Amino acid sequence: MKKFVGLSIALIMIATLLMVPGMQTAADTSYVDLAEPDDDWLHVEGTNIVDKYGNKVWITGANWFGFNCRERMLLDSYHSDIIADIEMVADKGINVVRMPIATDLLYAWSQGVYPPSTDTSYNNPALAGLNSYELFNFMLENFKRVGIKVILDVHSAETDNQGHTYPLWYNGTITEEIFKKAWVWVAEHYKNDDTIIGFDLKNEPHTNTGNVKIKAQSAIWDNSNHPNNWKRVAQETALAILDVHPNVLIFVEGVEMYPKDGVWDDETFDTSPWTGNNDYYGNWWGGNLRGVRDYPIDLGKYQSQLVYSPHDYGPLVYEQEWFKGPFVTASDEEAKRILYEECWRDNWAFIMEKGISPLLLGEWGGLTEGGDKLLDLNLKYLRSIRDYILENKFKLHHTFWCINIDSADTGGLFTRDEGTPFPGGRDLKWNDNKYDNYLYPVLWKTDDGKFIGLDHKIPLGKNGISISQLSDNPTTKPTPTPSATPTPTATSPKPTDAILYGDVNGDGKVNSSDVAMLRRYLIGLVNEINEEAADVNLSGAINSTDLTILKRYLLRSISELPFK
Repeated sequence: MKKFVGLSIALIMIATLLMVPGMQTAADTSYVDLAEPDDDWLHVEGTNIVDKYGNKVWITGANWFGFNCRERMLLDSYHSDIIADIEMVADKGINVVRMPIATDLLYAWSQGVYPPSTDTSYNNPALAGLNSYELFNFMLENFKRVGIKVILDVHSAETDNQGHTYPLWYNGTITEEIFKKAWVWVAEHYKNDDTIIGFDLKNEPHTNTGNVKIKAQSAIWDNSNHPNNWKRVAQETALAILDVHPNVLIFVEGVEMYPKDGVWDDETFDTSPWTGNNDYYGNWWGGNLRGVRDYPIDLGKYQSQLVYSPHDYGPLVYEQEWFKGPFVTASDEEAKRILYEECWRDNWAFIMEKGISPLLLGEWGGLTEGGDKLLDLNLKYLRSIRDYILENKFKLHHTFWCINIDSADTGGLFTRDEGTPFPGGRDLKWNDNKYDNYLYPVLWKTDDGKFIGLDHKIPLGKNGISISQLSDNPTTKPTPTPSATPTPTATSPKPTDAILYGDVNGDGKVNSSDVAMLRRYLIGLVNEINEEAADVNLSGAINSTDLTILKRYLLRSISELPFK
């Protein structure tokens, strides 16, 4: 239930004119020697999420949207050096990024069609010429480099900045069949890369707008074969995914409305407080998981990969009934009790309390500055949900909404108002107030304040550690779930005639350092490279075509070098 702020062409032009040109340096590639493609998968034991050795982990992340939008990119690329942004996010201890995306984009990629992303190379030279698929993989490689894991979230059927307002997972040409096919393709494509540890199948299934709800246009939850039965579609999609990728976590959100008798027997129903008959429980979009009591998701042998995932917000997103009455004057402790009893317990907290599953609070957050009359109540809500998360550490995981500056009714961890500038941020600042008071207290960290990542080899940013560095974490238990078969990656290329094509700098590896070296060679900043290896298309000349091919190889668009 968020509004994304569109950026006009005029604003982009102004930002471009004000931009101080700068050279975007190559990212450190030492992670290539550390990262393993298949050692960080997670699964569920009871109400905990654990690693392959059975050690408890705590997903404490944030949302970063843009690939669900018309721009098909992380939108902060407009304002800043996106690599510096990623490094900042890791340094601040965010161990998972939930990345919204659209089904139509995933399906296009699965068909070998790669729609363009908005060009932000005036800010980010390293992104020049990358299509949406290449750009997405570039983001994944940089998340991997700094120890951040990713949860991929289908936010809407179509790439549209307001696409999340449509209540269902199918829309127009995006059918249920295409929805499932797109997810299975993603599972197959990334099953050997544990940068993406989980799939959130569909963001915020909900009802049609207005007080009169139409069953056929709304997400429901039961055991029927209705096309709009989210429980059925989520279960079938999860099973299809897990058949090809048994190691990935599956996150299933709730719906918005649920009948008080558990029976969806009304073709229409009125939710008006004046004319309605009060037969349905309402909650936030995606936040109503009451149906799990009556119709739980059954994944059979894959049940250990299931995590339920509600969303929850404060009164500045929408002034729900529980934010009125006693909540207004309540102390923080009393406010938390009110929210628990009137919303959290019966909508989703019972799932962890009854040992059914851990939970991922996939979205929470909100505005922390401004002059709105409800701001004080919003801050009271944020303190309440923050404290509740901390009380339920390891059972209640979370991804804060959001990193972006572009969310109108919640704001972001990036801001242009009060905050701390950071290198590469340009006109962005870090929102210290929001972070220090609400997110930082519920990030996973050691007693001495080191942030804990979810990778076994790569520490989380400059201020964190890997799971393996936790002194009490054994790493010798057997893997409980089958591993996918490894496939060759861009860091282990196949030599041709004893030439390691793509090894531009002659260090015996093919990675992003070679892209940076070749780019510098082409613009005259360096004079000597491994010319034979740089001619990756065997044309006899070294030019921008070789640079494009090398980037495509590293982003997995092509599988072998040389490439003619």
